[in-house]
Amino acid sequence: MSARNVVVKGADPRDAALRVLILPHAGGGAAAGLAFAEHAPADWLVATARLPGRESRIRESVPELPGLVTDAVATLRSLPGTAPLIVVGVCSGAVIALEAVRAVQAEDADLVAGLVVVSQWAVTEKPDPGRPSLRDTDDPARLLEILREFGGVPGSLAANPEMLGLVLPAVVADMVAVEDYTSGPDPLLACPLLTVFGDEDELCPDERTEDWALFSENVRAVWVPGGHMLLADSPDAVVDALAGNLDQFTPAGA
Repeated sequence: MSARNVVVKGADPRDAALRVLILPHAGGGAAAGLAFAEHAPADWLVATARLPGRESRIRESVPELPGLVTDAVATLRSLPGTAPLIVVGVCSGAVIALEAVRAVQAEDADLVAGLVVVSQWAVTEKPDPGRPSLRDTDDPARLLEILREFGGVPGSLAANPEMLGLVLPAVVADMVAVEDYTSGPDPLLACPLLTVFGDEDELCPDERTEDWALFSENVRAVWVPGGHMLLADSPDAVVDALAGNLDQFTPAGA
């Protein structure tokens, strides 16, 4: 496993009771999962993927969705340890996570114990037919305006022009990779699916999330206090949502 592609925190792989791999929101690097790891139980191994175009991989170009999925699959397969593995996809990272889990289950249906989708509307529909496309402009101010409508830029980042200039290309590239993505429920997930949404998230109301119930034979939805940027603003709530629903990922009779 390349240290450039993932940051691992928490329990020793040999002793971990659970392994968690986080695929963060658009433009998010491995640092995006550090607060989650700090709130996680001591016996969890928490890994956060570092995709191309950010942090130590900032000089790498961000590929289209198939390339991002291939990168995520390689990271998933390389994680140390043998404890059950839960993949957590956040916002646009949920699209990458969904396709990565589908890819690995085609060869090994038992490799992933569960998928957790955080702050991502059901992918049976495009974000909003009326929204402007990021592909249609290269003006930084307009790109930022569109991203703000998606809830894709934390306020603290938007207020820091220097930092924004560094990460904006990866944010835009990630969003472009998924903005036209849609999928039906097939191929059905071989593992349980847990969805987690903020109760103040205007991008993920009930009517835009309910179709996730079609993607697995075992689906559970959890609503927690907060808005769209749950991993950044309320990492403890995301941890609690997973910890409080671990029974969903335990095989019957285990």
